Amino acid sequence: MTNRLSTPAPRSAGRMRLAASLLLLTFLGGCAGAPGIAEPTKNAALVQGPPVSDIVTPFDEALMCLKGAIQPSITFSVGAILDQTGKEQLSDGGNGKFVTQGAGDIVQSALFRAGTTVLNRRDPRIMETEVKWGIRDGRRIVPTNFYITGSINSLDFIPGSGFDVQVAGVGPRYRQNRILVGLDLSMTEATTGRVVANVPLQKQIFASEGGVAAARFFGNTLVMADLGGREREALHFALRQMLNLATFELLTQVMHPKNYVKCREQIDRMHGFVDHTSTADAVERWETQQKVVAEARKPIPAPVTRSGVVASAQTGTTVVTSDADSGSAAPQYWEDEAVQDESAKRREAVKY
Repeated sequence: MTNRLSTPAPRSAGRMRLAASLLLLTFLGGCAGAPGIAEPTKNAALVQGPPVSDIVTPFDEALMCLKGAIQPSITFSVGAILDQTGKEQLSDGGNGKFVTQGAGDIVQSALFRAGTTVLNRRDPRIMETEVKWGIRDGRRIVPTNFYITGSINSLDFIPGSGFDVQVAGVGPRYRQNRILVGLDLSMTEATTGRVVANVPLQKQIFASEGGVAAARFFGNTLVMADLGGREREALHFALRQMLNLATFELLTQVMHPKNYVKCREQIDRMHGFVDHTSTADAVERWETQQKVVAEARKPIPAPVTRSGVVASAQTGTTVVTSDADSGSAAPQYWEDEAVQDESAKRREAVKY
């Protein structure tokens, strides 16, 4: 009796081992077709992500609006735009610099998008080599009229706040953090070394985390569930937006407001604004002067006396009307004299 009851045990264990082996083979077969996993003699399948696209920022339309307003004979180039934040992370899964090291190339792209004549001074080694070899005449290299330099010089991690509430093991959580990044760019006149335009910009990079958690006992078993997500602005894309806006600001600081006021209106304040620079003051003065001119050009009817004498509000003299007139004086207009802009009294760095 005892032997008959003990004999099925080895058969049951063998069946379990066989089922486990089949399950393992099935799992390995499925992994062979998974992305990144393949036989040693075959190429692994690659994951196909979103398609490649050109980079577009909210300030590109304003930059492209400047095309035709800048003389092609005026040349621009980009010098050093350095990462001066001093922030690095080389441990705990860090990947080095926090801030892009290619800010100069971004500004160069922004200048090109604005329709300016851009000279490559980012890497002059090829030109220098050809001049040294004698196959290039250095005197034919086009000189730069203006060049842009600057730095990304602040990166502050602002402590965030949040909450985590649970009642009977169930509840939501939320947390928010900010990063404050700042930069300064300047445009210099190459012939004199004089800084003709300057702009400081800053932006807060937003990051948040939220979710909900639940924990319950089912008998003696604890079951836990946690659902949540994180989001953060792309730091380098935010820097590209800042650099594009800074480039627009530098170009317009040496232009007459009438040549860029329409382009400035294409910048949505939701994405960025510059209210404390010379361009903001110039646009405000320009719009005020345009309103004054529009009001001055409106017809001003002059009162007519019983004796047929019309008082001229413009000259302070009188105009005698004829009895054949209709009884009302002809409208008088201000002379079409251009209102002088105060900023025009100062020497403009560039006359576009």
